[in-house]
Amino acid sequence: MSVIRGVFSDTHIPFQHPNYLEFLVNTFKEWGVEEVICLGDLIDNHAISRFQSEPCADGAYLELYKARDAIKELTETFPNVKMCRGNHDDIAYRQAKTLGIGEIFIKPFRDIYGLPNTWELENEYLLDGVLYTHGTGRGGKHATYNIAVDERMSTCTGHTHTGGGVIYIANKTDTIFALNTGCLVDFDQYAFEYARNAKKRPTLGCGVVISPTEAYFIPMTGKYLDKGE
Repeated sequence: MSVIRGVFSDTHIPFQHPNYLEFLVNTFKEWGVEEVICLGDLIDNHAISRFQSEPCADGAYLELYKARDAIKELTETFPNVKMCRGNHDDIAYRQAKTLGIGEIFIKPFRDIYGLPNTWELENEYLLDGVLYTHGTGRGGKHATYNIAVDERMSTCTGHTHTGGGVIYIANKTDTIFALNTGCLVDFDQYAFEYARNAKKRPTLGCGVVISPTEAYFIPMTGKYLDKGE
């Protein structure tokens, strides 16, 4: 029997939605989630990105300290998580590589952000016939669908903030799904100024995987969207 898994992605801490954690706790409890998976972009790393930072942006150290505080709350709430590293999570390592500095000279990701040893860190997971991966290198509204078709297995991704939802794909022998868990960002934060005039807005939510042939996208709606401003 498959384990019921709660899946979330793209919090982009410290630019996460203020109610994201309450939403995850209540949703995963309601669905009887037994294992939690983070699909990456846990961190934003705006200040050290290769793209130009906003003039009002925090410095790299202050952004890091804020991220650590938020991650501490998250890991205390969910002490056992399987995490896929996303493209934003790896910005420090990619920046170092441009200078010819290898990962051997940089602190491990776990140490930089204070992740406990009970959080597993991999690029992707294959669990009970379902592929869990960030989705780096894929884009557009069909990104998750294309990975599922290419791999010919049910797939969960994040990465594409506007792509939250689930699509079922059937052939003559079986049925698989493509689940994009959307994101959990606060779109009003300066880190997302680059997308302010985009036609599509982020789809806030998470996913629940019941089996290799059944999964759901749970949109973050109602009271969870009220930031109390």
